[in-house]
Amino acid sequence: MNAKEFSLLGAELELTAYGPYYCGVVYGWPVTVVNNHLNHLQFLVDRKRDRQTMKRLTELLKTRGGAVYSWLGNRLSLTGGSPKRRGSRAEYVGFCAWALTSLGLRPLDHCPCCGARYCDCAALTDKGYRLAHFRCLRLAAAEAGSRAEDRRHRGSYALGFLGAFLGMVVGTLPTFCTIAFLGMEFSLFFTLIPICAYYGYRLLGGRMNMAAVVVTLIMSVLAIFLLYFEMILFSVMQMYGIGLGEGLLFLLEELGDAEVWLEIALSSTQELLFTALGVVVAWRIISVTDGGRAVSAEAALRLAKPCTANDAAPYEMPDPEIKSEAE
Repeated sequence: MNAKEFSLLGAELELTAYGPYYCGVVYGWPVTVVNNHLNHLQFLVDRKRDRQTMKRLTELLKTRGGAVYSWLGNRLSLTGGSPKRRGSRAEYVGFCAWALTSLGLRPLDHCPCCGARYCDCAALTDKGYRLAHFRCLRLAAAEAGSRAEDRRHRGSYALGFLGAFLGMVVGTLPTFCTIAFLGMEFSLFFTLIPICAYYGYRLLGGRMNMAAVVVTLIMSVLAIFLLYFEMILFSVMQMYGIGLGEGLLFLLEELGDAEVWLEIALSSTQELLFTALGVVVAWRIISVTDGGRAVSAEAALRLAKPCTANDAAPYEMPDPEIKSEAE
C-alpha cells in the first residue's frame, strides 16, 4: 500500500506509528502492521503452530484473499496482499483478529520483562508489540534512564580518547595489511575504523555523551592520514632497506611538508565516503546503547495501551457463511 493508504489505515484503527510500522490493539489483539509489498500483520499468539489450526486458519483467510506468511514459535505473520481481498484494509485487519479468536487462539500473555502472566497493557518492546505489565515498563524505563544518566556523568575523557585512538589503530590494520601484503586496497575496510574507534572509547570508560560522537569523528578522519603515513614508512623501509628509526626520521620530514597533507586530503575522497558510512553505522550502534535504550523504554511506557488477554473478543462477522465455517 502507498503512504497515504498506510496512514489512513493507522488513523481508522487508531494505531500508533513506529517508523515503518503501525502498532495498536484491534479487538483485543496487539497487532503490528508492516508496510511492504505483502502488507504483513504480525500477532503474538499463546501457542505454537499445529496442523489443524493452521489448516483452518488458512481456509478462513482464503475467503478474504489472505494467507499465513509464517508461524514461527509464537510469532504469527499474516498477509492480505491478494487482489481477491474483500472490504477495506481496516476490515481485513479486524477480520484477522476475529479469525484468530474464533479458532481459540489468544494473545501471548507473558510479560517480556518478568515472564509473568496477567498482563495489563500492550506495548512495543525489543521483542515486538505485545502484552506486558505497566509496572515492568515503569521499572525498565527508570532503570534505563538511571544507567544512561550514570554513563553520561561517569567516565574519563582522557581514557576515552586513548581508547578511541587504540580502537582506531586496530580498525586500520585490515586495510594496512591488505595494501602492504596484497598490494590492494579494499575501501570497504574503512567502515571498520569509526566502529572500532567508538568501541575503544566505550571499553576504556569514556564518558558517554556527545564527546563519544566527536571523538569518533576525529579519529575516523585522523585514521586516513595515519594509514597514508604508515604506508610511506613501510615503503621507505622496504625500498632503502633501512630500520624503523631511520624510517621515522624520514617520515618526520614528510610531516613538515604541507603539500603532502594536501595531496592526501585530495586523493582520499573514496576513503572518506566509506569512513562516513562507518560513522553512520557507529551512530546506529551509539543510538541503541544506554541513551537509546532509555529513550525507547520511555516511549514504550508513554505509548502503552491498556489491554489484557481476555479482551480478545471477536466482532460480529458480516458474512454468516464464513462465521459458520469457523464454528
